Amino acid sequence: MQSGLDINQYLIDGVCHIKLTGSLDFDTTRKFDKEIEVAGSKYIILDMKQCRYISSIGLRSLLMAYKNITRIGGSMIISDVSQSVKEILEITGFSKILDIRTPYREISLEGCEFISAGVCGECYRLDNETIVKLYGEGIDSKIAEQEKKIAKEAFILGVPTAISYDIISCNKRFGIIYEMIDAKLFSSIIIEDLESIPRYAVTLSKINKSIHAIKGDPQVFPDLKERFRGYINQMNVCLNPSEISFLQNQLEKLPDSKQCVHSDLHTSNIMIRNNEPIIIDMGDFSTGTYLFDIGLAYTIYGLEELKFSELATKIPAAKGGELWKHFVKDYFSDKSEEEYVFFEQNKYFLGSLRLIYTITFLPKLREQLSYILKDYLLPKMKGSV
Repeated sequence: MQSGLDINQYLIDGVCHIKLTGSLDFDTTRKFDKEIEVAGSKYIILDMKQCRYISSIGLRSLLMAYKNITRIGGSMIISDVSQSVKEILEITGFSKILDIRTPYREISLEGCEFISAGVCGECYRLDNETIVKLYGEGIDSKIAEQEKKIAKEAFILGVPTAISYDIISCNKRFGIIYEMIDAKLFSSIIIEDLESIPRYAVTLSKINKSIHAIKGDPQVFPDLKERFRGYINQMNVCLNPSEISFLQNQLEKLPDSKQCVHSDLHTSNIMIRNNEPIIIDMGDFSTGTYLFDIGLAYTIYGLEELKFSELATKIPAAKGGELWKHFVKDYFSDKSEEEYVFFEQNKYFLGSLRLIYTITFLPKLREQLSYILKDYLLPKMKGSV
């Protein structure tokens, strides 16, 4: 194979973009190594779309560059890998070591029907059989990849969720193609029949229990408690060290568990088809104590004064409060008195967790949610300890 490598380097907003054209092998690795040394940034995006071949010495050079950059707190993303190089990376196992971003199929939403919008993005109908969940601008493609992986594994495990297909890009945003479900949003069903809220609360309780009855493989599903240790540490944007330490101590009081938890299981993430539920928005599906899901329900419906029910589900706040009272009564009906008391003692902390997550995930909501966390929920937590 004819050797040779052209390298084109340029800086954009402090990130060094390096485009490789040709082969990364014995004859060209020194040239590549030198280019990495003079990159002028510890944040590198390596475009390998036009790189036709990579040899074993090229692989080692790539790995050394990745290790050196990450060692100093930087990052090296390999983007747009050619098919031939992708196969080599997969065969050798390097695809599991390096941060590789393969190009996604680009789609257009022109003529597509808008279905709904949420905090993280929108849903559009692509055709009679598929929809796309499109994340908002600035949300990394890794989030879409994680949701697709989790949705697939949960489906295999028996969780009633939509079938997921490929990941796509659309005007620098990323999304997931899902099957088009001939079903109705649970929130819409409730809104049309507010007199039957006690019955719908029992349905929501049964859906929660069915998920919590499943044991999750810790090698597949993230440990939610461990994730929140990290999220709480990021609250230094709005809390002082003492407040962060208090939240970490509250987190450690929660029992460890390998139960499956959805992490965002409210009525607008549930579809109903032929009286059977289909769970959607699976990006945060994890393992952990059921209290994470009950705390989320409390955030949405139980804290009426915050009106999150109206924001997330369009269900009026007062009716959301009614739904919560019937839901929590049914959910704890087959549990011990001690478990219910523990929840009551920790409900404000559990209710704060979704806010903590959202503050780290969506900076545009940081100021509003930080105020609620620091000035409203935190004093209530300390008062109940």
